[in-house]
Amino acid sequence: MSATLASGLDPARAVDPARYAMRGDAPRAALRPATREELSEALRWASREALGVVPWGGGTWLAQTPAPARYDVALDLGALDRIVEYEPEDLTVTAECGVTIATLRATLAARGQELPLEGADAIRATLGGLLAANASGARRRQLGAPRDRILGARFALGDGTLARTGGKVVKNVAGYAMHRLACGSRGGLAIFVEASFKLLPAPAARIALIYDATREQLLDNARWAAFPRLEPAALTVVCGERASRLPGGSGEIKVVVGFEEDAARVAEQTALTIGKLGEPALRLESTSATELWQALADHESSGEQHLTFATAANTSTALAPLFEFSARAQCVFHVPAGRLHVFTAAVEPRGLISALAPRGFALIDSSPDVELHQEVFHFVAISDLRERLRSQLDPGRRFSLGERRVLGS
Repeated sequence: MSATLASGLDPARAVDPARYAMRGDAPRAALRPATREELSEALRWASREALGVVPWGGGTWLAQTPAPARYDVALDLGALDRIVEYEPEDLTVTAECGVTIATLRATLAARGQELPLEGADAIRATLGGLLAANASGARRRQLGAPRDRILGARFALGDGTLARTGGKVVKNVAGYAMHRLACGSRGGLAIFVEASFKLLPAPAARIALIYDATREQLLDNARWAAFPRLEPAALTVVCGERASRLPGGSGEIKVVVGFEEDAARVAEQTALTIGKLGEPALRLESTSATELWQALADHESSGEQHLTFATAANTSTALAPLFEFSARAQCVFHVPAGRLHVFTAAVEPRGLISALAPRGFALIDSSPDVELHQEVFHFVAISDLRERLRSQLDPGRRFSLGERRVLGS
């Protein structure tokens, strides 16, 4: 019996499972529900049959991820792509979570507004996938991550229950903040169906300065000590082969400094930066600067094996222990946010963790194909909390992505 007949869905909702392979492993069935009610019905069927479910958006992360042990059904959320309610005067938007980031951006830009969420491959990446990853890029310190901007959401639980928390306005007290807890759960707690956000007006001026740099310059505190007070929207260091993919210069290390505010303030910040660092290799403004923020997000989430660390340090001199550990290390470091992404092709993960931990870097995430022992993670307490939440929200354990693969200690 086909999955659509067994689940009670229209046979047209069945799609080719091969399109949803995770590292070459395809599910037994794939469904593309057209409404939230159909999504609920599909989950109720999976619950009755004790099937492992993986929700799909654009597949930008999942296609590179090893399949979980239980991968029976792929649920494609791409048909749930409506912008449900947009109130430009209130600076709020509500959209179904199958909408792509690029589509949502274009809709808001037409009214001079933006939702400053950044994730890799915005043309394919969906709103739900970005929320599930709690993805953010170079501007995280100034503008926040998805869990900071989300006002409320509708989501589907493992047994098919449709629930809602929060609301559509900035001030609301509707229920527990489950919509924030689910951000970053990577599809392991619930499926985002619809979400509401607070927006921002597009800044009057936006500029990005790109510099070639040496390791010695990055570690010169006198060059960088003033930058926290300048409050840049972005200050990102890119090391290794990724630096050559960015425009401007040809060095193996590039520094991107960006500002977004009123024109007078941006002009002041830019002049102070040039006074400290000299003339940049390249200066980008307006849309070109926005495209650079996207390029940085693409480099941060390239699908290659990587480790992500957090640090309280907010100058480039924090990279000293990384350079001491490996002269060939490839990284993307969003300095104001203290987020360091190190790609592990040229380094040994456990050795890297041991080198950075005593210098104030906490390991907070890794790509799913990096095998690590439990004791190296600094978020064990958070993982335990998430497990308790999962026991309440998905007691039947339908969402297979909640089963993180970590080696025994």
